[in-house]
Amino acid sequence: MKKYLFAVLVGTLSASAFAADNKASADVNVQISTLGYGLGIAFPMSDSIDGRLGFNQFNKSLNKTSGGVNYTGDLKLSSFDALADWHLFNGVTHLTAGLMYNNNKLVLNSNSSNGFPTGDSLSATVDFNKVAPYLGFGWSGQAKKTGFSFKSDFGVLFQGTPKSTVTCTNPTANATVTTDCNTAQTTLSNDLKNFRYYPVISLGIGYAF
Repeated sequence: MKKYLFAVLVGTLSASAFAADNKASADVNVQISTLGYGLGIAFPMSDSIDGRLGFNQFNKSLNKTSGGVNYTGDLKLSSFDALADWHLFNGVTHLTAGLMYNNNKLVLNSNSSNGFPTGDSLSATVDFNKVAPYLGFGWSGQAKKTGFSFKSDFGVLFQGTPKSTVTCTNPTANATVTTDCNTAQTTLSNDLKNFRYYPVISLGIGYAF
């Protein structure tokens, strides 16, 4: 979290310097999205293009069943984005492209009471490519125009095939545990493979100054 805050702070200072030199505005915005709660800043790069920096954060407890194994754990959303908005015809409709530092992950656990067949326990982590491209569109005011504005974004984060790492209790002492552990890892990865394309829906408000 600290590095995200630092990055946004640097972006804010850079945007302020840009605004001062070019007599343009910067836009601070807050939003809620499928990536979590977010905070960011936008700044004009040309008459029709805005740059954006921001971060998103959210944690949620969850239960998931995969291959007959019942998992409990947490969905941990954490990302930092560097995006550019191209405002079509210099209006409120924009096309967006950029990159995200993607630290989204699942942290899961299971044991004999949750269906792990050997009576032992396991822990699993599912993560994705750390750098992920983003493409989308939406509607928003331009950073060069002062005042409040409504923000919306709809797009896709291309975060790559989920990578599952499953660790089982004392696997070297029990061949069955090792087999079940490997099976659980393969099954979990297959069950989550569609999440290589992560839908992004975001709504928020901003103030340009």
